[in-house]
Amino acid sequence: MEINLLTLSGIIMSILLGIIGFFLTRLINDVRRCSIETGKNKGRIDLIAKQQENDVKRIELTTQLELQALTKNVNQLSSNVQELVVILAQNGIKQK
Repeated sequence: MEINLLTLSGIIMSILLGIIGFFLTRLINDVRRCSIETGKNKGRIDLIAKQQENDVKRIELTTQLELQALTKNVNQLSSNVQELVVILAQNGIKQK
């Protein structure tokens, strides 16, 4: 009877240790997978941040170029308006 009891308790202990080992293995694998995914996500976040920074720089450059073009157009328009005022003034003086 004693041997059967020891054998039964040994079997129960083995089963319990097996179950605990199974869950520990799954837990370790899940933690490892999460660590790897976290590293990959960090790399993706860094890549997206760099892309956004490049987009901002490109937009700033485009905006500066457009502002320069607008400044040239406004300058040319003011010159044309000034010439027109001079011409109108001369015509007004000739008519009187």
